[in-house]
Amino acid sequence: MYKLHFVNGRSLIIDLHLNGKTVIIVGAGNEALKRIKLLQNEGCKIIVIGEKPNSEITKLSKTKKIILKKIKITSSLFLKTYKPFLVIASTTDSSLNQKIIETAKKMKILAYASDSPDSSDISYLSLIDIKKTIKIGISTNGGSPIMAKKIKSNVEKCVQKNISDEDIELIKIQKFARTESKKYIFIQTERKKFLYELMNDRCVKELLKDGKYKAIQTTIKKMVKDWK
Repeated sequence: MYKLHFVNGRSLIIDLHLNGKTVIIVGAGNEALKRIKLLQNEGCKIIVIGEKPNSEITKLSKTKKIILKKIKITSSLFLKTYKPFLVIASTTDSSLNQKIIETAKKMKILAYASDSPDSSDISYLSLIDIKKTIKIGISTNGGSPIMAKKIKSNVEKCVQKNISDEDIELIKIQKFARTESKKYIFIQTERKKFLYELMNDRCVKELLKDGKYKAIQTTIKKMVKDWK
């Protein structure tokens, strides 16, 4: 999850889908490694460019988890070759990071500089991830990543305590129902009404208690076809 920044100073917290997209990380030190770890489960193609990668980044390239280009970057020209969806500038050269950001913006490429969040298009949130289904982001508007982490640790246990396994399963059921409803219910307001009714359906609730997920899917398929 990321927060997008807009030119007029406003920002919007969104879940940025990177699946299938190309992300370039410039720099191959500890800062770059942090960004790689945050991106590894996003389903994106990660290209790391750096002349002297640290040992962990080298290991990741050997296991094909990332693509490593051992090149010394002195300008932002590489962007024209790769044309990524997102570029992360994590070099120790602040002026180079800024050049990369400026060029990326001209090319309509999302950009982030580790040493300059204020001039970046996105900022990282401190994430609470509950069973890879629910994500809660905590932001301090880039003011203090340390405080964002501290606040996260304070609220994480409380949040997890108040979200049940049933809530997690209901999310998965709703996801299945949304996909099925699009096949037969073509008006968005009607689909929304259907999903609300499903959430309170007694039959589905009983099947959920018994862990009968296949039966729930069969029930949903029938309910969708019978919906008027």
